[in-house]
Amino acid sequence: MTAASGKRQVEQQALIGLIDACVTEFDSEGLSDLVTQLQADMPSLLKSPNAEDFRLMVQAARLIAFSQHPEPVPACISILLDVAGAHVARGLSVDAIPLVERALDLATDHKLKKELRRACNFYAVVSTDVGIPARGVEFALRSAAIADELDDQMGVASAFSNMTAALYTMGLYRETVSVALRIIKRFKPRPDCGSFVAVARTNMASAALALQHFSLAAESAREACESVGLPRDGHGLLNRVIAEGVWLKSAIGLKDDATIETRLKMIRDLSDAFKSPRLTLNRELAEAAYEIYAGNLTIAVAKLLEMLKHSKKMPGIYRDNLVLLVRAYEKGKDHVGALLYLGELVEFLGQSQVAAVRSKLEVIRERIQTPMPGKDDARAVIKAIQRIPGAQKEEIEVPESLYRDALERLAVSAELREDSFGRHAYRVGKLTGLLANSLGYGHKYAQDIEVAARLHDIGKLGIPDGLLMKPGKLTDAEFTVMQRHTTIGAQILQQCSHPAFRMAELIALHHHEKWDGTGYPKGLKGDDIPEVARIAALADVYDALTHARAYKHAWTHAEAVLEIERTSGTHFEPRMVTAFIKLVEHLRRAHGDRFDDFLAVAGNQSTFIQARDKMHAMLNEMEPLAPGELL
Repeated sequence: MTAASGKRQVEQQALIGLIDACVTEFDSEGLSDLVTQLQADMPSLLKSPNAEDFRLMVQAARLIAFSQHPEPVPACISILLDVAGAHVARGLSVDAIPLVERALDLATDHKLKKELRRACNFYAVVSTDVGIPARGVEFALRSAAIADELDDQMGVASAFSNMTAALYTMGLYRETVSVALRIIKRFKPRPDCGSFVAVARTNMASAALALQHFSLAAESAREACESVGLPRDGHGLLNRVIAEGVWLKSAIGLKDDATIETRLKMIRDLSDAFKSPRLTLNRELAEAAYEIYAGNLTIAVAKLLEMLKHSKKMPGIYRDNLVLLVRAYEKGKDHVGALLYLGELVEFLGQSQVAAVRSKLEVIRERIQTPMPGKDDARAVIKAIQRIPGAQKEEIEVPESLYRDALERLAVSAELREDSFGRHAYRVGKLTGLLANSLGYGHKYAQDIEVAARLHDIGKLGIPDGLLMKPGKLTDAEFTVMQRHTTIGAQILQQCSHPAFRMAELIALHHHEKWDGTGYPKGLKGDDIPEVARIAALADVYDALTHARAYKHAWTHAEAVLEIERTSGTHFEPRMVTAFIKLVEHLRRAHGDRFDDFLAVAGNQSTFIQARDKMHAMLNEMEPLAPGELL
């Protein structure tokens, strides 16, 4: 550390000490001047790779978040979001969430639209990064809508570029490409939107790579890298390295050796320019991908196994780490090793979703039970955020509807990779409730089972895209891995202690059991299968049969009915089959071509589905793409 930088740190420590005294001892009196001074220091702090500078930023942001009277509010919001961004660049997005949520509250309470736009945009970023991309889509859309209202075209471009990241994370690759192309066409002529266009190009490249469209992926990544140029901060460097990594993998798919060598050198040079764990791991992933391509499997596996010790704290990198391990073992014809790490990948994805749900439910609980600064006691918030042992607060019952909205959003996002319209869960729920009613259950039971059955496939959040979207038949080993979605679903729903979700948990766990005992996960037989799961299973299979999936075409109603009749007594309980066929025949006659719309009507109330519909409406207002147009 130089003398100048040491002096600067001492000055900043003193400033933050004063902010601490203002917040904790003087009821935020005099905070305004200190915040203004801190905001002036933020650019140098944000550019610094020094761990102590980052610690000082975090301390300052937390104090501002805890302040009962943060002034000036726009500057406070700006600091909170800047520090949140520094967390993201360091792979600490989970820790950024309380800061972004505080910024959202401040902007909302003070009716600051410009700041609310930016806060929504940041919330989209961190939500996607921590594994809740459906929320990322919703908040990116909110940000885009506010920006459009303010005629802030840079804001619109930024929001939609972040939306492509959320869509890509959800495995909606074709939709990612479609949205990215519209963004590129609209904003490419604007130099001030260059960085956002580059992000859209990078996500389009990643989606094209997942679809194995290597030429589109390579071209998109090249354009992204060239438009970004050499970044000046850690966040920009990370985006450039990610784009370079996609370019490298695309070149590997094309077997373009010259480009592979050039991209690998660029990734190494960039990661040397700004030392951070996230950049280092991205570099190591790129090097491992190269070693696999070159056939140096022993080196690649050793590097990837060593990385596992460090990458687990960064979900996206850890996932890529495991995917490359599976690929390395498959290339070496070691199918046992490949299956081992495929299983670990599923276990990780499942546990990540369990943790994400637990965190989401805790946020709902905290926001119901904890007053925010400016609304009540700031010290209660300090204790809540810092998790001080012994902090006491009155328990307030959280409305079931808040939990249900959050879980239904996740269930819909789990199915979108197979059902791009997101209505499967609602159709299955409605059919399940109607079947329960036909079997003689009461109105309340039928309502309860309808909403519970909507969550039946929530465990698919933990299944890799490669399995869910595989166009051919799964191997026996792959099918064994796929079966885990039932147990993952039950584990996710167990995180919600509200008794209303115990029925959903039973359905998620047992809806693939069969009447003759040959189903999974437990091989239950006959009446040992929970009745709610037997009812939901019929609705699920019928809907899956009559709609197209990656591995099958849509069957006709008649074909599906014949299949269900054929498996009566083996797959399904005969009594239920009789009632179900009578029910769907009646519904088909009554609703004709509007049958699906009738079953999925509850989905129209989903905030996530509404957000996607609004997204497409906003995109359709942009200049349309010409047939086959790629930019």
